[in-house]
Amino acid sequence: MSDNASPSRLFVAVDLNEAVRRTVMKMSASIAESLAIKGGCRISWVRPRNLHVTVRFLGLVNPVVMERLRTLLVRPWSAEAFDLELAAAGTVPSSGTPRVVWVGVRDRSSGFERLFPELNTRIHAAGVVEDQVRFIPHVTVGRVRRAPQRGRMIREAVQKADVEAVGWQVKHLTLYESRMTSSTPDYVPQASGVLRATSP
Repeated sequence: MSDNASPSRLFVAVDLNEAVRRTVMKMSASIAESLAIKGGCRISWVRPRNLHVTVRFLGLVNPVVMERLRTLLVRPWSAEAFDLELAAAGTVPSSGTPRVVWVGVRDRSSGFERLFPELNTRIHAAGVVEDQVRFIPHVTVGRVRRAPQRGRMIREAVQKADVEAVGWQVKHLTLYESRMTSSTPDYVPQASGVLRATSP
């Protein structure tokens, strides 16, 4: 395998279960309906199968490092499975014209705090530089494509959206490759690491 081969855009993520996915889709539909009534906004909604919580964005990675990541991710984990819960929706940025619509995620048992030291060690061992960006768990649900002078309207629609606090247990992490299709990215799983089962 050559370092000169085309790099892949990778990220590590937490998947959603079907109940959580349905809840997020329902919220997205309510926002879309509200904005359609008022008109003037165009938001590209994330396809249901692509919904996830990004844990670490790794950027462009060459094939050799990608293979190391696959190997390191699937090894047994010391970090235990943990619980997450959907929280209120929001936008980025919080003022001006929004670029992204997201649903917050509440870490009910400080699971990410326990997970990150081990995850960072594995990623660093694979040859990826540690990410210094502050981690705020969320699910990206839409990207604003056209909204001239409509920032306030979008934020109000998002703030009014009802998000049911559905919870789920994180039992594994997935290494995804982001591949561009004709108009939107497609996320292809490359490896999965199973977290240690919680004590009964």
